[in-house]
Amino acid sequence: MSSPLFPDGGWDVHHHIFEPSRFPYDTNRHLTPPPATIKQYTDFKSKIGLTNSVLTHGLSYGADSTCLHTFTQDLGPTTTRSIAVIDPETTTPAELANLHRNGVRGIRVNMYRYNAMHDVELQKLALTAHARALDGHCTGWSMAFTHTHPEFWAELKPVIEDEVVARGIRLVTDHFALLKGRSMLSESIGTGIQGDVDADVTKQPGFEDILDLVHKGHLFVKISAPYRVSTQAPHFEDLKPLVRALFDANPQQILWGSDWPHTPLMKVRTREEALKEAPYLEVDDMAWLRSLRSWLSDQEWKTLMVENPQRLYDW
Repeated sequence: MSSPLFPDGGWDVHHHIFEPSRFPYDTNRHLTPPPATIKQYTDFKSKIGLTNSVLTHGLSYGADSTCLHTFTQDLGPTTTRSIAVIDPETTTPAELANLHRNGVRGIRVNMYRYNAMHDVELQKLALTAHARALDGHCTGWSMAFTHTHPEFWAELKPVIEDEVVARGIRLVTDHFALLKGRSMLSESIGTGIQGDVDADVTKQPGFEDILDLVHKGHLFVKISAPYRVSTQAPHFEDLKPLVRALFDANPQQILWGSDWPHTPLMKVRTREEALKEAPYLEVDDMAWLRSLRSWLSDQEWKTLMVENPQRLYDW
């Protein structure tokens, strides 16, 4: 049954499941989330009116995708695809083929594992290693990654185009590529952000490089987790210029994900911090979705919520 917000269906391309009682977390995890179960996500999905989802492997589970197969089956393999985390040095072509049979349609790069969150050279190595692991084995798969430094994109572009796109891998970045809305940029003045960005979000570092990759069709951007780039909850009005700029660059390259169950903001944690359970953020998902819907035409909404995820994740 269709919902008023999603008359053609709706695809959530970024959510997690955490069930540590069934599948213990990796001992070297960067974060310890509370349980976020299959039933809780199914209830959320039904309440919002979503029809399909892409389960993103939680980094707290490391590179062991055992839980991913079970969670995908529990969620419903006809309506769920998944994104795995692999060890590019040890994962074999046979293991990649098995992942594909179990509904996996891409991987995400764990920058924490490479100690690369704040190091662009290590990010280049991580992207290259994962791209080479997929090369020739996973036609049409995507490769997702997230980092907190938009200013790195200028240096990452040659690697993305020569090592990732050239291999036919479709690159995805999460959470607005961590480009900030005006409210969060205002807090960044004096911490490395230069120029009159308080008046124009398009002047922030990385903006032009990201938009160029989107325009060329070399990068998909998830407009997910608005609370990571704006302080204007629940409607996040200051993100409209970013949303419009991304759609105007190339509407075929934009995706939406809930980021459910809304883990805390990204940062490098100490060992003690990582092992301590971190509560989820409280987010009004419907308020954000209604706000986003008001900025898009009917066709743009359908492109975002149905056509792009269908094409990218092989429905």
